[in-house]
Amino acid sequence: MIRNFNITKDQALSTIKNADFSRDIVCSQSIVIIILTQDWCPQWIDMKTWVYSTITDKDIDFYELVYNKTDYFYDFKSFKETRWKNYNVPYLRIYKNGNLVRQTNYISKDEFVKLLESI
Repeated sequence: MIRNFNITKDQALSTIKNADFSRDIVCSQSIVIIILTQDWCPQWIDMKTWVYSTITDKDIDFYELVYNKTDYFYDFKSFKETRWKNYNVPYLRIYKNGNLVRQTNYISKDEFVKLLESI
Protein backbone atom coordinates (compact mmCIF):
# COMPACT_ATOMS: atom_id res chain seq x y z
CA MET A 1 0.00 0.00 0.00
CA ILE A 2 1.23 3.47 -0.87
CA ARG A 3 0.24 6.42 1.29
CA ASN A 4 1.03 10.08 0.54
CA PHE A 5 1.55 12.89 3.03
CA ASN A 6 2.70 16.47 2.86
CA ILE A 7 5.34 17.59 5.32
CA THR A 8 3.90 20.34 7.50
CA LYS A 9 5.64 23.56 8.43
CA ASP A 10 6.04 22.33 12.02
CA GLN A 11 7.60 19.07 10.81
CA ALA A 12 10.01 20.92 8.48
CA LEU A 13 11.07 23.40 11.16
CA SER A 14 11.53 20.54 13.63
CA THR A 15 13.78 18.85 11.06
CA ILE A 16 15.94 21.97 10.84
CA LYS A 17 16.15 22.18 14.63
CA ASN A 18 16.87 18.48 15.22
CA ALA A 19 18.93 17.71 12.08
CA ASP A 20 16.59 14.97 10.90
CA PHE A 21 12.94 14.12 10.56
CA SER A 22 11.07 13.24 13.72
CA ARG A 23 10.40 9.69 14.82
CA ASP A 24 6.67 10.13 14.16
CA ILE A 25 7.50 10.38 10.46
CA VAL A 26 10.37 7.92 9.98
CA CYS A 27 9.33 5.18 12.42
CA SER A 28 6.70 3.29 10.49
CA GLN A 29 5.90 -0.28 9.56
CA SER A 30 6.28 0.96 6.00
CA ILE A 31 9.30 2.16 4.10
CA VAL A 32 9.35 5.95 4.42
CA ILE A 33 10.44 7.99 1.44
CA ILE A 34 10.84 11.69 1.99
CA ILE A 35 10.92 13.80 -1.15
CA LEU A 36 12.36 17.29 -0.85
CA THR A 37 12.02 19.31 -4.01
CA GLN A 38 11.14 22.54 -5.75
CA ASP A 39 8.19 22.84 -8.11
CA TRP A 40 10.21 24.17 -11.09
CA CYS A 41 12.62 21.19 -11.13
CA PRO A 42 12.40 19.27 -14.45
CA GLN A 43 13.57 16.03 -12.84
CA TRP A 44 10.86 16.30 -10.20
CA ILE A 45 8.24 17.08 -12.85
CA ASP A 46 9.28 13.81 -14.55
CA MET A 47 9.44 11.75 -11.37
CA LYS A 48 6.09 13.01 -10.13
CA THR A 49 4.38 11.39 -13.14
CA TRP A 50 5.30 7.89 -11.92
CA VAL A 51 6.75 7.83 -8.40
CA TYR A 52 3.43 7.68 -6.51
CA SER A 53 2.03 4.98 -8.78
CA THR A 54 5.05 2.67 -8.75
CA ILE A 55 3.91 -0.93 -8.62
CA THR A 56 5.44 -2.65 -5.64
CA ASP A 57 4.50 -5.16 -2.99
CA LYS A 58 6.16 -2.93 -0.36
CA ASP A 59 4.25 -0.65 1.95
CA ILE A 60 5.50 2.88 1.37
CA ASP A 61 4.75 6.15 3.11
CA PHE A 62 5.73 9.09 0.92
CA TYR A 63 6.26 12.48 2.56
CA GLU A 64 6.68 15.42 0.21
CA LEU A 65 7.95 18.94 0.78
CA VAL A 66 8.02 21.43 -2.09
CA TYR A 67 10.06 23.87 -0.07
CA ASN A 68 10.39 26.72 -2.56
CA LYS A 69 6.66 27.30 -2.06
CA THR A 70 7.05 27.88 1.69
CA ASP A 71 7.69 30.96 3.79
CA TYR A 72 10.73 29.19 5.29
CA PHE A 73 12.33 28.39 1.91
CA TYR A 74 15.74 29.94 2.62
CA ASP A 75 15.99 28.38 6.08
CA PHE A 76 15.17 24.91 4.78
CA LYS A 77 17.37 25.24 1.68
CA SER A 78 20.30 26.41 3.78
CA PHE A 79 19.79 23.55 6.24
CA LYS A 80 19.59 20.94 3.46
CA GLU A 81 22.69 22.23 1.74
CA THR A 82 24.86 22.81 4.80
CA ARG A 83 23.80 20.00 7.14
CA TRP A 84 23.10 17.26 4.58
CA LYS A 85 25.48 18.60 1.90
CA ASN A 86 22.83 18.09 -0.75
CA TYR A 87 22.49 20.83 -3.33
CA ASN A 88 20.25 19.11 -5.86
CA VAL A 89 16.54 18.52 -6.27
CA PRO A 90 14.72 16.32 -5.99
CA TYR A 91 16.36 14.83 -2.92
CA LEU A 92 15.00 11.55 -1.55
CA ARG A 93 15.75 10.26 1.94
CA ILE A 94 14.66 6.66 2.48
CA TYR A 95 14.06 5.22 5.94
CA LYS A 96 13.31 1.73 7.15
CA ASN A 97 12.54 0.93 10.78
CA GLY A 98 13.38 4.52 11.67
CA ASN A 99 16.86 4.41 10.12
CA LEU A 100 18.11 6.26 7.08
CA VAL A 101 19.02 3.50 4.60
CA ARG A 102 19.46 5.36 1.31
CA GLN A 103 19.70 8.83 -0.17
CA THR A 104 19.47 9.80 -3.78
CA ASN A 105 18.65 12.65 -6.06
CA TYR A 106 16.91 12.18 -9.39
CA ILE A 107 16.44 8.52 -10.17
CA SER A 108 14.77 6.82 -13.15
CA LYS A 109 11.71 4.67 -12.70
CA ASP A 110 13.68 1.46 -13.34
CA GLU A 111 16.37 2.49 -10.86
CA PHE A 112 13.69 3.37 -8.32
CA VAL A 113 12.08 -0.07 -8.63
CA LYS A 114 15.48 -1.72 -8.18
CA LEU A 115 16.13 0.46 -5.15
CA LEU A 116 12.84 -0.62 -3.59
CA GLU A 117 13.64 -4.28 -4.26
CA SER A 118 16.96 -3.88 -2.46
CA ILE A 119 15.39 -2.57 0.74
